[in-house]
Amino acid sequence: MDVTLVSTPPDTTSGTGQYADALGTELRERVSLSRRFLPTDEANPLPFLRRALDAGDAETDVVHVQFDYVLFGPLGAFTLFFFPLLWLQARRHDFAVVVTMHEVLNDALVTPPLAGTKALYARLLNTVIAATADRLVFLSGEAEERFLDSVGDVPRERIAHGVNLRQVRDIDADAAKREFGYDPETPLVVEPGYVSPRKGSDVFCDLAAHCPDVAFLLAGGPPRDRHTPFYDEICDRAPSNLTVTGRLPTERFHAAIAAADLVVLPYNETEQTGIVNAVNQSGVFNWCGAYGVPVIASDCPRFRTLRERWDAVRLFDPADLDDAERTLRAVLDDEAELERLAEAIEDYAREHSLAAAADDHVSLYRAVTGR
Repeated sequence: MDVTLVSTPPDTTSGTGQYADALGTELRERVSLSRRFLPTDEANPLPFLRRALDAGDAETDVVHVQFDYVLFGPLGAFTLFFFPLLWLQARRHDFAVVVTMHEVLNDALVTPPLAGTKALYARLLNTVIAATADRLVFLSGEAEERFLDSVGDVPRERIAHGVNLRQVRDIDADAAKREFGYDPETPLVVEPGYVSPRKGSDVFCDLAAHCPDVAFLLAGGPPRDRHTPFYDEICDRAPSNLTVTGRLPTERFHAAIAAADLVVLPYNETEQTGIVNAVNQSGVFNWCGAYGVPVIASDCPRFRTLRERWDAVRLFDPADLDDAERTLRAVLDDEAELERLAEAIEDYAREHSLAAAADDHVSLYRAVTGR
């Protein structure tokens, strides 16, 4: 089976590219895999034209695209020619097109002004993808439902994001705490990942100010240059009990998770340029599962599902700091609850390993090609 995986590179600005790289490592043990990269934050359409034309050939069985609207040019506009061109190539060379939807927009996620126009445009993008892909992959039920609400029934599979147990760092919590200058006996609350409004980094900063007796670590930096002013503001108003690391290399990112007694994910379903950015899945939550670290998180549909099905997370209202503090202290001060959450999230991670996700992808490739 010859598969081409199309994504952004696995750099620090693209969670989608990092996921594709980890998935590709697993897939290489199961199929003959080629990689094709799309530039990150690119306004020039030519690289996308070239990639649509060279992603597959007569030797290719499947071209698998990792999709997010923001990766396909301003306002996702390159979607409108990339996928039709790829479809033409697929018909010419007889390969299948699979698309993983890392984000899904629909009518319910657009806001004024021009909400009607934005809704039509989002539906157009979704329709183009649905019409040109042989199979769509959704990482969560929430994303799948939003897409079906937008364009109706489509050939699809739901394959969990996958927890990358292969790349877990061999480090204990005490050693990890020392890497960041904390005494091993100090209870440590961590938010790992990008610092941006969508990740609720400002909520984490405010929560630290509400809990001056607790050590907080914001382990990350701005994902893109446009987030630098927000990051600088967080650094400027960080209370004395909050350390902000800036961007971390992979090993230090893993150490930050391993160091945590409790991880807080105060993600916001924020509005940006008239679009509500919903939480479809969380790679950081998956890493917490890999390390067996308890998590409290925003009360949004994705985390609600994880609580209802796995009881692997406690929820709070990110707009209510008193509720956030009550939830944090209720968990952090209860050793039995910390242990229960750790066990539950480890169970989730074992059931949703990236290796299992790779097996599911190979089964999908065989089904869609009949080979």
